[in-house]
Order: sequence, then C-alpha cells, then structure tokens
Amino acid sequence: MSMGKSRYTKDQQQAISHSGHNVLVSASAGSGKTSLLVQRVIKKILGGTDVDKLLVVTFTDAAAKEMHDRIQGAINDQIRIEKDAGQRHHLIEQLTKLNTANISTIHAFCLSIIKRYYYVIDLDPVFRLLTDDTEGILLREEVWSDLRESLYESEGEIFSQLTANFSNDRSDDGFTDLMLRVYDFANATADPNKWLKSLPEVYKIDGDLDDTKFYQEQVVPVVKSELQNSLEEARSLQNMIEVGSTDLDKLRPIIDADVNQIKDVLDTGLSDWDTLRGKLQGFTFGTMRGGKRTDDVKAFKQRVKEIRGDTKTGYKARIQELTNKYFSLDKVQMTEVLKNSETLVVELCKVTLAFKEAYAAEKRRRQILDFSDLEHFAMQILNGDSAESKSARTAYQKQFDEVIVDEYQDINPLQEAILTSVTTEDPGNMFMVGDVKQSIYAFRLADPHLFIGKDQAYQADDASGERIILSQNFRSVQNVDNFTNLIFEQLMDRNLGEIPYDEDAKLVYGAKYYPDDASKETEVLVYDDEKAGSPHNSEESTSFEIDDKSRGQVALAGQRIKQLMADKTLIYDKDKKEERQLAYSDIVLLTPTRRNNLTIVELFKQMGIPVVVNDAQNYFQTTEIAIMMALLKVIDNPYQDIPLVAVLRSPIVNLNENELAFLRINNKTGDYFQAVMDFYKHFDSNSSQPFQAKVFKKISHFLEQLKHFQDIANQNQLATLIWTIYSETGFLDYVGGMPAGQQRQANLHALYERARGYEQTSFKGLFQFVRFIERMQKRSKDLAEVPINSDEEAVQVMTIHGSKGLEFPVVFLMDASHQFNTDSMKGKYILDSKEGIGITYLNPETRVQVDTPQKLAIIDHVKRSSLAEEMRQLYVALTRAEQKLIIIGACDTQEKLLKKWQTAWRSDQLLLTEATRLNSNNFLDWIGEALVRHPKFNQESEGENPLAALSGDTSEFEVQFKTKADLQGIVGIQTDKEQKDWWQEFEKAIGELDVASIDAQKIDRVLNFKYPHEVATQTTAYQSVSEVKRLFDDPDSLEMGLSTVEQDQKLKAQNRYVSSNLATPKFLQTAAKPKPTEIGTATHLILQEISLTEKPTEKSVKDLIGELVMNKALAPEVAELVDVDNILRFFDSSLGKILLDVPEKVHREVPFSLPMPANQLFSGFKDFSNDEETQILIHGIIDGYVELEDRAILFDYKTDYVKPGSPKNGVQNIINRYAGQVNLYAAALTDILKHPVEECYLYLLSIGELVEVQ
Repeated sequence: MSMGKSRYTKDQQQAISHSGHNVLVSASAGSGKTSLLVQRVIKKILGGTDVDKLLVVTFTDAAAKEMHDRIQGAINDQIRIEKDAGQRHHLIEQLTKLNTANISTIHAFCLSIIKRYYYVIDLDPVFRLLTDDTEGILLREEVWSDLRESLYESEGEIFSQLTANFSNDRSDDGFTDLMLRVYDFANATADPNKWLKSLPEVYKIDGDLDDTKFYQEQVVPVVKSELQNSLEEARSLQNMIEVGSTDLDKLRPIIDADVNQIKDVLDTGLSDWDTLRGKLQGFTFGTMRGGKRTDDVKAFKQRVKEIRGDTKTGYKARIQELTNKYFSLDKVQMTEVLKNSETLVVELCKVTLAFKEAYAAEKRRRQILDFSDLEHFAMQILNGDSAESKSARTAYQKQFDEVIVDEYQDINPLQEAILTSVTTEDPGNMFMVGDVKQSIYAFRLADPHLFIGKDQAYQADDASGERIILSQNFRSVQNVDNFTNLIFEQLMDRNLGEIPYDEDAKLVYGAKYYPDDASKETEVLVYDDEKAGSPHNSEESTSFEIDDKSRGQVALAGQRIKQLMADKTLIYDKDKKEERQLAYSDIVLLTPTRRNNLTIVELFKQMGIPVVVNDAQNYFQTTEIAIMMALLKVIDNPYQDIPLVAVLRSPIVNLNENELAFLRINNKTGDYFQAVMDFYKHFDSNSSQPFQAKVFKKISHFLEQLKHFQDIANQNQLATLIWTIYSETGFLDYVGGMPAGQQRQANLHALYERARGYEQTSFKGLFQFVRFIERMQKRSKDLAEVPINSDEEAVQVMTIHGSKGLEFPVVFLMDASHQFNTDSMKGKYILDSKEGIGITYLNPETRVQVDTPQKLAIIDHVKRSSLAEEMRQLYVALTRAEQKLIIIGACDTQEKLLKKWQTAWRSDQLLLTEATRLNSNNFLDWIGEALVRHPKFNQESEGENPLAALSGDTSEFEVQFKTKADLQGIVGIQTDKEQKDWWQEFEKAIGELDVASIDAQKIDRVLNFKYPHEVATQTTAYQSVSEVKRLFDDPDSLEMGLSTVEQDQKLKAQNRYVSSNLATPKFLQTAAKPKPTEIGTATHLILQEISLTEKPTEKSVKDLIGELVMNKALAPEVAELVDVDNILRFFDSSLGKILLDVPEKVHREVPFSLPMPANQLFSGFKDFSNDEETQILIHGIIDGYVELEDRAILFDYKTDYVKPGSPKNGVQNIINRYAGQVNLYAAALTDILKHPVEECYLYLLSIGELVEVQ
C-alpha cells in the first residue's frame, strides 16, 4: 500500500526503502534521521513484516521510548487512512505486538537474551542489576581491598614494585586507578582476556630494538609526521623569500639549511634508533642575522619568529621537544628500560585478571550484574561453542528480518559483535544510521572507526554493503549551515579529525520553510580579561563581582540574553508557522563541562534571568554539600587548613574574613587549627577587647561542637553523625532559607541517604567515607543534584553531550575558550583500546623516571584522537542551533588572542595547517583561526588579504571583544527600574488604604500569637520507657559536664524529649566484633527462652544457644561471647531459685502501655510544670515478674559494666541510673495486676549480683 504523498527527499526515500543487504546511512545533523527510521519500520510493516520481527536498538531509554511512541503513532495514522480490510487487520495486530517488540537499548536487549538463555552459561536466573554507578564503585572497592592484601603477601617484591611505579609515598591509589582503568578498557572489548594478554607484546624485544614492530609502526610514524609538518612550514618560508624582494636573499641560506636537515632525516635517518637519535641531536638552527632593515625584512623576520621560532608552536621548538622526549637514551639503555617495563606490564595484566575473576565471583555470590555483565554474558550466550549457544544464535537470526541500529557511530566493538551475531551474513540484514561527525562518547569507549570503516568500504547501490548520505539540514536557518561549513572545512580532515569534511560531509540547507529574513548573524563574543582600565567606582556598577574570566563570560551571556529579551526579538515558530517573540525557554546554554554551572545559576538569578540546569552533576560542588564535606573532613582530622577555614567561614561557625585573618596573624606558623587552639587556650576574658571576645565565643562553641561530633563519629553510624549535625547546627533549616532552598535541602537529605547506603557495604566509618568521596572527585565522578520538579519558563543549561539529539531556536556555546582536557596524557600511564598501554618506568634503585617511547607514541595517537573528538563536540554544539548561534569565550588580552589566530596565515590553503590545528587547545582558537582569513573578519590582519578560497563565502558573523567596563550596569540598571516601579505601586497601595478602619490590636494579636499547647508539640505522644529513662540520666551528657539548663536545651533541640540513640538497623550491621550491647541483648534472649522446669546446666544453656543460632535468632559471632557462667550464677541467686520453684507463675518479656500525665513524667523540665492536660502514652517490655497471690516481684536484667575495684560505687550508680525506669515498670505492673509490686530487683550479669531497687 502507498504511504501517501511523499514528503521525503530522494536520499531519504532510499534510506526508507532500500533493503536486502547491509545499509549504512550517514545522516548529518538535522537530516530527519528519527523520522526516516520510523518510516522504514512502517514500510516494513506495510510490506507484511510483523513489528516483533524487527530489532531496533537505540542508546538511551528515552530514545527507545520516543521511537516506540512514534512508531505507535505512525501505525495509528496508517490505520486511519487504510482502506484495505486485510491490511487494517494486520496494522491493528501490530499495535498488540508492539508492546513486546524489541525496541530498546542494547543493554535491555542483552538482558532479554540473558533472561531467555541464562542456562547456556550456567547463570542463576535470580539476579538484580546494580542500582547505579556508586554501588558499582563501592563493590569494586570492597573486592579490591580484599584482593590487594592477598597480593601483597602472595606476589611479593614484583607486586610492590608495580604499585610503587604508579603510586606515591602516601598511598597506592595511583595503581588502583590504573588497574581499574585497564579493567574498564578490557571490558569494552569482545574478548577482555585476549586484550589484556596482548598488552605486554609491544614491550617485548626478542632481537634488535630497530626491528621491532613498535619502532617501525609507532615511533617512526610519529617522528615522520612531525618532521613533515616542519618541512611544510620551512618551505612556506622559502616561498615567501621567492615572492619577496631581493632584500630577503641573504636570509635564504638559513631557511635552506633547515629544509635540508629535515629532508636528510626523512630520507636517511629513520632506519635505526641510534642513527635517528644522532641526527636529531645534531640539528643546528642558524641565527637570523643580516639583511637590510626594510619593511619586507622586518615582516619576514616576524613571520620566521612565529613559524620557526622558539615558541612551542615553532618547528624549531617542536623538533627539539621530539628529540628530548623520545631519544634521551641510546639503544642499549632504552632496551633495558623496555624489558623492565615489560615485566611490570605482565604483572599488571596478571593483577587485573585476578581482580576481574574476584569481582565476577563476588557479583555471582551476591546475585548481581552490572551493565558490562549484560553485554559479556549475552556475547557468551551467542558466541559459545556449545550446541545451546549455536541454537540461541540461530534462533535470533531466524527471528529478526532486520536489525536496525540507531546512533551507530557510538557503538563499541563488543556491542558490534553482539549485534553481528544476531544478523545474517549473506545477504546482510543490518540497517545502521548515524553521523560519525557526532561521535562524542569516547569516555564510554565508543569506537567511531567501526562507522568509518564501513563508510569507506560501502558504496552507493552496492548489494554487498550500501552507503546512503543524508546531507540536507532541515533544522537550521541557512547561516547556521554556512557558518558550520566555514569552520569545519578548515578544521577537519582524515589525518586530524579522522574523516574529511568534503562535499558529502557538508551541511546542505534544507529548511526552506523559514521566511527569507529568518537567517540571523552568528555572534562571537569574547570577554577580554585585561585588568587595566576597568573602573570600580562606576555609578552603574554591577551588583556582583566579575573577578575572573568565567564570571565575565557568564555576565556577557546574561547581558546578551537581556538584550534579546528587551529588544523583543522575533523567532519563527515551526509548529505555528508564524513569527513570535523570543521566550527564555527558547534559549539554551551549552557548556563543554559542568564546572561553571553554579556560577551561571548564581549570576543569572542576580540578573533576573530564570535558569534551569539539566543533568547538573555538580552535587559535590554545591555550597551546602561542600560545607558538609569540609565539616566531615574536619571531624575526621581538624589539621587540614582548607576544610577547616571553609567550616569556620560557613554559617555553621560564621567567622568573617577579619576574624579569620586575626587568628592567623596571631600565629603565622604551623597549621590553622593550631592557631585556633592557641587563641582559645590563651584567651583572657578580663583583658580582651570586644572583638576578641566575639571571636572567642564563636571558637569555643565550635570546639565544643567538634568534640561532640567526634564522639558521635567514634560511637555511631555515619548517617547518625550527619543527622546530628543537621539537628544541632540548624544547617538543614538554614539552607532552606537560601535561594533554591528546596533544592539545597534535598541535596542534604540525599547526602544522609547516601551515607546510609555507603555503610551497607563492608566500608564503615567517617574516614573511609571521606576518602571514597575524594576518590570519586579525583576520577571526575560526581552525582546529579536531586531533581526538583519545576515548570518554570527558563533558560536551559546543559553540556554539549547532554544536548545531543536536541535543537533550540537560540544556542549559546559557553566557555569556548575552555582548554581541552589533556589530563589522561599527563599521568604515569596512558591507555588506548587499539594501541594498548604506555607507561612511565621508575627505576627502583635510582628513582629516575623515564617515559617509554610506547607511552609517547600513544600520547601522540591519543592527542589526535582527542582533538578529533573535540572537533566532533564542536560540530554537535554548532548544529543544535535552529535560528541563532552565539559563541562566548574569553582571553587574557585581545592583542594576544588575535596574534594566536593569525597563525592561520601560515597557509594559503583552505585547510589550516596540521601544526596550527594541533597547537590550538580550545574551541575559540579553532573558530578564530577559521574566521581570521575570511573577508568579513572585522579586525586588522596586518595587511593580509582574505583567503582566495573564502572570497565567495556568504557566512554572516561578527566578532566582538567586551571588557569588564562594558558589563557595568547590566544588573543595576534593570534592578533600579524594577525597584522604582515596585515602590511606586507600593506607595499607591498605601495611599488607597483606609487607615481608620484598621484594627491595630487585632494585628498585634496575630503577630504575637503563641500557641497555647506549644510544649506538647515538642514531644511525641508515644514513648518508650528506655527513652524516658534517658531523660533523667544521660551518661554521655553527664560525662560532658552539661548543666541542668544545658541538658534541658540539648534534649529539646536534639531529641524533642526523646532519645536519638536508636538500635542499629540490620542492613547497617557488620561482621565486626560484637558490641557489649549486642551481647547483652543475646543474654536477655537466652534468659527469656530458657526452660524453668529444671535447673539449667552448662550443657542445656549451650544447647539452647546452638538452637537459637541455627534458627538465625542469634548471630554465631555474638553467641561465642555470651557468658554462660553468668547465666548459671543467676539461677543460684535467691531470685533465680524463686523462678525455678514456681515456674508456672513466672512471666517473661511482658509488653505494656501506660498513659501518664506529662507534668509527672517530665517533672524536671520547666516547660511541662504548668501543663495539667497533656498525656503521654508510655510503652515498654518488662523483662519479667513473678505473680504471687497478693503481690508481685519484678525483675530486670542489666549487662552494664561495673568498674573493677569499686563494685559498691558502681552498683549504686547502676541503681540510681535505672531507678526511674524500674519505677515506671512497677507502676505499669501495678495497674495491670491490680495489686502492688512489693519487690523490684536488678540482676547485674557482669558481676553476677542481685540488687534490690527501692
């Protein structure tokens, strides 16, 4: 059946209809990829294929849901227009099958394979997935912690040398990071073990270093590439001499000598290590002297300085750097280094394999899988040698008529292998769509070369593999296309960019629905951070400080947004097909990283610009979390200056800058905590000034809190500590009153929950938690802020990665001058999925470090790959714009930046030289270098004419530089107007009021209203005896020396008249040595369960303990520590004998509830002294009582420790401590039995003594 009148281009129609073989669709930005995927599925369905015979794979759950919904909508649309009854029935049937169709992420598809064929790999079908990355990290840490200890013992010296090679003197975290990174790289391959075992091969030298594959295929190409780039630049200088005046002739020999030396190395010096080393070390660069002092000579010498000079971009400096990096050692020395390095890499692979096996075993034991397991288990099921594996593979190949892969450029080799396993080979039935120019997930180990390989191998209309190109952009106005093409045809080629930006790659304007005047000029706005000439006393100064380039860029973006809104800028609404006024929600800020998100939120709110940050993984950077983490660090170790000062400056202590400076001035040496303590110890209240007294008050309170928090940290769970901090400092309430208070409170609640979750693992305590967070931050891992629902009409902020697949009318590319991340190239190792591992070798005897040539070669490879990835990120950012593109960057000075951009003039070719592109380290430089040769560039270019190849380019753009002075008043002017308008409205409202009719007394009553039963809100209506008991006698409070008033205040503030000392939940209990409270609880349980029909013996008690352990009522480690003799001694006491004499009258573990007046229960607290009405329901459990005819005997077991040498005082202290509790029990029992309790006893198990409580 026809799908109706076509609205698709010829290329799109081919992508929708061509089948019967493998098809690769290279779909540029805005080419309608998702729409054609939906239509391809519909065409398959209309051709008779059932939707569950298709496998549609996407890379996110959101994309899978969108695909499902759009297919469902398209089927419904087709049903409405379909006239054939049989076809309508088929379409309706597809709606039913759609719910079980395989439209999912690749991980979800792998999970379905595992659930269906788990028995093939002998996997327990009862399993769960790890909840998030944090849980996986914790489990890894746990497994590694155990394995590491055993490796130090079993592997001995070689393992110690390995860890020392990659760590520092303080910890072996460096090696841990390396091992885990190697593990991740291995797991992204189809055969991790094979990849791991291949890593040492590149260091293996069986014969001569010169004959190794490494030297010939890695070192030589790097040297050759650098020398060829240098030769090209030197020849450009020769050409300048050729076309220049005769005044330059005397300078020719110097440049000719450079050319000849470089050519000599390329022609004769690459055959062996020592020859190449000798020639490079023998390079001589002549001095540029002589020549007339004409303008031509001056200009030429300036160009020589730029191209040849000693700066890092000059070829002279680059050749010297190449020589120093690679050839500091001769062949013999380097051979020894490589052999020693091979030994370390072999051990590294052995350790990683051991971790891999241990981690897999622990996951199986806990019946959990991570996302990597999903892929590897699916791979094992589909590609095993067993009959079951072959059957599973064949079943899927028969099930799927076609496998459709979206975003194919982001696939990795393992995922490719899985999908290939479920497709047919001849003819192929895989349909792949993507855009390699948008492959930006290298950090997830995506491999764009899989796409590139097919892109090069497939041809148009080729049955063995067809390539279809979609280049029309139906998203953007023409100027966005033109500007993007202008940049990338000068930046991207196969050598540096991994693909050529040729006619097939260029964007073609396809959005013809825009009005003719819709195309808008692209703006490049650069914040010039030059300090001079920035007025600070302007009457229109900003209401916030612009003190660095980051804030300057944000302020510049904010200023431009306010201008756009104030100008009532019009945009074209594609849905309504008409122009309308720009709204805040039409604007997006794209950021290379999340580092400035908090600055954007802060300044935009001050500027009155509503803003929403999407997927803001800057949790640990938020003010409230940063303060809490600093406080936790100080509690763990106060001798840390930066966290300590952060806490002192925070609202928790609230010292100001002058007070902080005062403390340091009085003690200029040593750490800051010592300065605090010195001031505290030597403070004299009699001779001090008011300023000092104020500081002392704050410091003394802080030190008291610190001691209290340290005690809690030592005795309680981490989550308890965090909640105590919230309660006693009021910090949780405080942040609720800050801007975005709801979000801040949610973040603090999340910290508490994460601390609870952390201690569910074997890692316990404050130190371990702080260290774990530090390790996460070191690995650049953060957590997303807790989402708070918001329907606000606001500017959106997201990373470039987060924007992929989205589009916005107005796009701001922020922080374009942010330097590319090269951290992976600066450490003691570097990894690449294809090139392997490069290491820095540390000689254990001399302690001299040497970068292996393998490492240097991989750095060069990774640098090129990283720059290609950065180019693709820039492409994604620019192509998100529908109608207007604004690029924001910053520089030290305009002069320096323009000088950097003018290196583009080193070539008269459209493609910038490789050296120019390699030596640029941010988006702004690439953009500027691409614009500076354009005829429209509006800055002086030292007499240079526009590049001929760009003379016909119609891109519209403007470059502007803004200083701090240009940003003055961007907040103040608007705010003043808003305040003036508000005040006028307020005065008008006041003037209209009938003052005589106002009841002033009523207003006073409302403002000063006090709830008459306020005291009842400060306690709960239901309390346990144990909680009430602690109000009268809190051992911790007594030890801290709190006065009655202080204790009263503490109980009100912290506990609402209840105790916070709750029992540890089971999920937080550990296998650590049982605490006395746990042993006491076990003893109570035994005394509750033991038979009283005959006198217990050692055997009967131990038998009972064994039964309780077997029934899991008692933990084995606790059972071992129960004092059986103490239990037996109890039955020798007078009370024990009574129990054995009348067992039928003994009642044990008796629960009760008893209402009591609050003024009796809390008689020691003044708040309840006048309260005659409030009742508190007391509940508890009585250990036991003996009910006689006219009276009762109450007894309670206590395991409290009695200090040796003073049993009398210790016993009396215990009696005093529990008298209130026992009296409550007696009152309750009297109420229950209706006759008095004559005797009350405590049996002290620790000393085997029975004592009576009066």
